[in-house]
Amino acid sequence: MHFRPALALLATSALCASVALPAAADPLDAASARSQLYPADRVEVLRYDVTGLSEQEVTVLTTVAQTQKYYAAIAFAPDAGIMAEPTVLAANYHSPDAAREAAFSGCNARRDGGRPCQLAMEVRPEGWEARDLMLSADATTAFDDDYRRARGSRAFAVSLASGQWGIGRGNSAPAEAVAACQADTEVSDCAVVIAD
Repeated sequence: MHFRPALALLATSALCASVALPAAADPLDAASARSQLYPADRVEVLRYDVTGLSEQEVTVLTTVAQTQKYYAAIAFAPDAGIMAEPTVLAANYHSPDAAREAAFSGCNARRDGGRPCQLAMEVRPEGWEARDLMLSADATTAFDDDYRRARGSRAFAVSLASGQWGIGRGNSAPAEAVAACQADTEVSDCAVVIAD
């Protein structure tokens, strides 16, 4: 089982989405992990100072942000405006830091001169506070629906940089989880964060 987040752009004619980071140093068991995770379906939007954007643009961004899966961030190039090529929404990452990094990286890579990209908004679980284990909304759903219900040896791996994740079962559960997380990509930071 594997999930790969995606980056998308908010451009002049359409609003698109993007996606992915932190985890515990030593793998947690399912009971400990469950106590660390937030419900996958409740989000809050944190709005940053977006001087230069109209109230209409802020309203549109807020509406889009409220529909995204945590952790997400929206970055834009102030000199280009919000409805321009550099605007990126990175969603469904494993931490706020990862989502911010993905949004900034994508935005600055597309920016053609002018001031550096800035953060407009981020999406977090409702009532968010930093925890030892944070998973994206999709990874949290997979943990609740698939991982916790499985019997026997199992492992859950995540990529902090990409937002990907994977589940492994059986005697080689950790290796299978890392392989599922990497899938057919060049992601190299998959690591087991939950194991039973």
